[in-house]
Amino acid sequence: MAKYFTLAFLLFANPSFQAPNFLLFIVDDLGIGDIPCYGNTSVPMPNLAKLCKESLKLTHHTSAAVVCTPSRTSFLTGRYAIRSGMVGRDGSAPVIFYVSSTVGLPKNETTFASVLKSRGYTTGFVGKWHQGLNEAVWGDMVHGPQGHGFDYFFGLPYTLAYGFELDEPFLTVRKAICTELILPLLLLIPLRFFIGRRLFFLILLLVVCVSWFFLEHLSLSKARWFRGSAFMEKFLNSFLMENNEVVEKPINLERLSTRLTDKSVGFIERSVHSGNPFLLVHSFAKVHTPLITSTDFVGRSTEHGAYGDTLMELDHCLGRMLDKIRELNIEEETFIYFTSDHGGDYLQIGREGGYNGAFRGGKGNGALEGGMRIPGIIKWPGHVKPGQEIHQPTSLMDILPTLAEIVGADVSSLHLDGRSLLPYLHSLPPPERSLYHYCDSEIFSMRTYINNQTYKMIFQEPRLNREGGCLDGCLCYGPGRALNCKIIK
Repeated sequence: MAKYFTLAFLLFANPSFQAPNFLLFIVDDLGIGDIPCYGNTSVPMPNLAKLCKESLKLTHHTSAAVVCTPSRTSFLTGRYAIRSGMVGRDGSAPVIFYVSSTVGLPKNETTFASVLKSRGYTTGFVGKWHQGLNEAVWGDMVHGPQGHGFDYFFGLPYTLAYGFELDEPFLTVRKAICTELILPLLLLIPLRFFIGRRLFFLILLLVVCVSWFFLEHLSLSKARWFRGSAFMEKFLNSFLMENNEVVEKPINLERLSTRLTDKSVGFIERSVHSGNPFLLVHSFAKVHTPLITSTDFVGRSTEHGAYGDTLMELDHCLGRMLDKIRELNIEEETFIYFTSDHGGDYLQIGREGGYNGAFRGGKGNGALEGGMRIPGIIKWPGHVKPGQEIHQPTSLMDILPTLAEIVGADVSSLHLDGRSLLPYLHSLPPPERSLYHYCDSEIFSMRTYINNQTYKMIFQEPRLNREGGCLDGCLCYGPGRALNCKIIK
């Protein structure tokens, strides 16, 4: 431990040291094999390829969870999501499904934005949030970005979802089958003996309409009761906010990436002109489905269809933000980090999902590497050597303690699960550590680094098909999982 105190002392004792700006990129559902320095050679991504060459590469970077909400909770707080209740449990939704719900990141959780704000930073979040929004009334932002240390927010309080790209009619009969509608009608028959005919048929009509709505649009009779219809998904969740105001509803998917990039570029410009150091999290809403790009990128990928088009658009947007950093002459004093929230979903949704390279499994699978191995790229001129690689296990949870140590903030009271990456960045011997990987509230696997070796234990896993994908979805409970005990070196 004394080595790390020495490192921090040397860093801040240097009179020329200037606390950097922080620009953090996190992509939704990106597979580790989707980007150039982790194996992609078939989708042109020149801006990301250049960033790779100028950066340090984390070759064993992991997420603490394999779906969006809990993984992003761990990223923001440096703690396992189960500590704050931001995980699913048996019979409940695995992620936050509705912006209007009152659940979300608790106000007593501390994010890296709150830590940096206390050190004089201007903080901004652009893109997908997916940590909840309001608790008691609309606008209280208890669970939203501005309730967790961010001065500025523009983006999706929810996420992209199937249905956002559709214009589904309200009046449909697809899920509300006749047998489900007949039951409430049969239960009403005795009522006819106590009331008049007109009132009875009026009540009958009302019950039919209400029953149809809940069965058709809110799936209350299904096991996955929390999934709404495509119409309700778009009606309730498809909108953009700027700070606490809805500025677009529904979301224009073709313009989304460009608009988010414009807002990030504007935030960088304003922050530099203000003279304050800044933290900006740009949370790409894509490559989560639906894969709708601007017309400039439709058909650009010759081998990978819409997914390849989306990767190329992502690279273009990344390049615009990196160009702005260079244009404002702050490249030398900016810490840049690029990652994904978890593995890709190729095995479940085919060509519309991210590719996980050599790793089996994918999004939602808490046992196999494909769902939890993610890219990790760090550029920090003067402090990180380009081309350097770190092969020891690291985690999304390590970002908060890393940023805190760089700015000299004491976070010892937060009981973090992540560890500062500074020892790794400065080639100090890494400490022994263990990392756990969750499927909802269940631990499915863990890995331990000890004596310069990494060991992984799998406790349980979803049942798989011959291709390695999950049968009937990647289930965390019940007969859809298999109990195992495997140790892998």
